[in-house]
Amino acid sequence: MRWPGLCVAVVFLLGAFGVSNLCSAQTVASSTPRDSSSNRLANKKKSSPRRVMLRSLAVPGWGQYYNRQYFKAALVCGGEVGLVIASIYWNQRAKGTNDREDKLFYQDYRNTANWFLLGTVLLSMLDAYVDASLADFDESPDLSLAPPGARANGVMLTIKIGL
Repeated sequence: MRWPGLCVAVVFLLGAFGVSNLCSAQTVASSTPRDSSSNRLANKKKSSPRRVMLRSLAVPGWGQYYNRQYFKAALVCGGEVGLVIASIYWNQRAKGTNDREDKLFYQDYRNTANWFLLGTVLLSMLDAYVDASLADFDESPDLSLAPPGARANGVMLTIKIGL
């Protein structure tokens, strides 16, 4: 394994385990029963999707972290930092050689890392935006049309899908 790949792996693992373990105590303390959708909605922050998207642009993984998606935040941060390290590495290799063919080879790898970095940044911004937009989406398995807690005077069809 070349050292840029090793750097990507180390940064990813540090980010994934560091951020996840750091935030797991807060997540466990505020966890609620799985079938209580009103409690889940109360625990989620509702913020401007545009602000969350800009956070994700400013700092790798900040938008996902703000949306309480800690594993995704670590994944995004590790991926973006790893791609920046790979780009710097290939750029230094291109500067350090006098052979034209090797220089083009290293520049091609550098450009590929830069394109993947751009795609990762745009995808993380889109993910943060969508997640913030759907923060108040009701995830309950109850598909009845009655308002929560209402009792109907007559026949009511309730469909529950549970696993």
